[in-house]
Amino acid sequence: MISPWLIVFLGTFLFPLFYGLYLSMTNYYGFNMEHLKFVGFHNYHEAFTNSDAMYALGRTLFYSLFNVPLATIIGLGLAMLLNYKVRGVAVYRTIFYIPSIVPIISSILMWRLIYTNDGVFNSILEFFGLSGINWLGYGYATLSLLIMVLWGAGGGVLINLAGLKGIPSDLYEAASIDGASAFQRMLRITLPMMTPVIFFNVIMTIISSLQTYLQPILLNGSELLSRPIRPNYLYVVHAFQSIFSTQRYAYGMSLLVILFVAIFILSLIVFTTSKYWVYYETDQER
Repeated sequence: MISPWLIVFLGTFLFPLFYGLYLSMTNYYGFNMEHLKFVGFHNYHEAFTNSDAMYALGRTLFYSLFNVPLATIIGLGLAMLLNYKVRGVAVYRTIFYIPSIVPIISSILMWRLIYTNDGVFNSILEFFGLSGINWLGYGYATLSLLIMVLWGAGGGVLINLAGLKGIPSDLYEAASIDGASAFQRMLRITLPMMTPVIFFNVIMTIISSLQTYLQPILLNGSELLSRPIRPNYLYVVHAFQSIFSTQRYAYGMSLLVILFVAIFILSLIVFTTSKYWVYYETDQER
């Protein structure tokens, strides 16, 4: 019964993973399959000693350091606001969810227009008598990238809303009878009961942040292989540049293997620490 899934898993995930790992230890450059030479960890050594690769890794970690908590907090905060029973709440939910389903190319092109010298942001600043900002320049490039990415944080609202709907209402009723305020109910009931959903969102946001590619590329350029501005030169951008621009396939695959290991380690850290802050209703001592 599980053979269809197992065949797909082996053919589309496990085999490419190990085959890519093997090629990353060769001198493969795209046209020498018949003359491959095993070079061991040479490509990995070059990756860790390459200034561009280490700079890109540092910028990616810096970007993720802000994106992961902000995306998690914004998604949860919006879901809590949209969970109130007010007139037209379905319309509000739709409005906040729409950015997450807009095609990524369209949203990037829209934000490029917003960030131009005569765009929306600078027009607002000039309306208040302030000078415009070069949003796509070196000083504000990462901030602009974060704002654009967080605009789509409403995608987590749907998952958070489902989690909020799953909290038993009798818990809130009992807390209200005991005199708990709205803030106390949020602190003592909502947040603990939402920790499994927060845990899931943190893991998924870490993975997506470390794999960010299209946003920095198209925000500062017009082609998929164009080089973004230096502050937005992220790790996956460097890997794709190495593979498709310079045809250094083995070196590029070694970069992606390193990324896989980094995601695995960070996910493992979150999983390990989850026992201290994730509450499951079924976790009861017997």
